[in-house]
Amino acid sequence: MDARLTQAESAYLVSATFSAERERAMALRLAASEAYRAGLLRGATQLLARLGDALFGWVERARLRAELGSLTDRELADIGLSRGDIGRVVDASEPVAETAPTRRPARIGAQQAA
Repeated sequence: MDARLTQAESAYLVSATFSAERERAMALRLAASEAYRAGLLRGATQLLARLGDALFGWVERARLRAELGSLTDRELADIGLSRGDIGRVVDASEPVAETAPTRRPARIGAQQAA
């Protein structure tokens, strides 16, 4: 078996020269791919957080509801609540996921026009 490469075979192994436009397109494609992966990771993290809250958060909310329910009307008034506010306070104690808008890379045409 001959271990030497022919000229045609070596042409496949040598990278071709890229134009600036193609380099920019590849960089944008790479940035979009990384942003997509980051978005998937962020979404998976939020999903797991919600699942954890659904599985374990109800215990905390039930404890909070029981503690507020055990207070007298006078004690509730001291902290600015009434009996009717307990459900609202307990439901509002759930953490709210903060989501930032996803940044998309600018279009190539928009960069040329600028």
